[in-house]
Amino acid sequence: MSRSRSVRRMWALDAPTITVDKSILLLGGGGETVTLPAPCFLVEHDEGLVLFDTGLASEAAGDPAAAYGPLAAMFEMTFPEECRLDRQIEALGFRTTDVKRVVLSHAHFDHTGGLHHFTHAEGFVGSGELRYAHNADPHTAGFFRSKDLEAAGRIKWNELPAGYDHDMFGDGSVTLLSLPGHTPGALGLQLRFEDGHTLILTGDAAHLRENIGHTVGMPFDADVVRKLDSLRKLKLLGTRPDVTVWVNHDPQDWATLRATGNEITAASLYAVRS
Repeated sequence: MSRSRSVRRMWALDAPTITVDKSILLLGGGGETVTLPAPCFLVEHDEGLVLFDTGLASEAAGDPAAAYGPLAAMFEMTFPEECRLDRQIEALGFRTTDVKRVVLSHAHFDHTGGLHHFTHAEGFVGSGELRYAHNADPHTAGFFRSKDLEAAGRIKWNELPAGYDHDMFGDGSVTLLSLPGHTPGALGLQLRFEDGHTLILTGDAAHLRENIGHTVGMPFDADVVRKLDSLRKLKLLGTRPDVTVWVNHDPQDWATLRATGNEITAASLYAVRS
């Protein structure tokens, strides 16, 4: 059996934003606009760098409409040049080729834009996710970007079966969580720090903390029943005293959990909880 290990370091990279009506994110939640980060998370492990999601396309930096056309205005994208994923990785002292593994929470356009930087990497995706992306239900088809799916086609993917959580390194430090419903293969990521504290990144299994608190999905979920089960799973995990659940798109979570900067540590998480 592998010895118990922890992640060395992790960063919540600076994120471009999208602004939408709350009704898109939470059933019954209309009447106000919400500005959301479109984040990526970089994890350093003894076995190499792991990237959770790849955000918006680098070519959209400074001019989102050039890459996304009408979607840029529809989602009110704001993408400063300094938020480019490749440049942020380089600013931390790494190269994009140092990323050995890419975990895709799901295949919507605000998570797949940087896949072309990592075609050399080993990929992890939920079962049926990419097949669905190529033949999505009409009410969700507009969230998939063909250029990103072409890049995905150049990555060797490992598929996580629905309902199965996968210990990536066999040491308990990085675990893929099956959270289907928003899309068929939606994933979260569970990270264990040196002191034993656990951080859970939700992906889009929840967009706002209210999704979990009220066990309420959003109008563009692919499978409502599975989505509610995934929200219940996150809510249950969040009852553990050693766990912090980070709703990745939630603006308050983003502001609070990054209050001390983009490097996330057990100490910074405890400071928030205390």
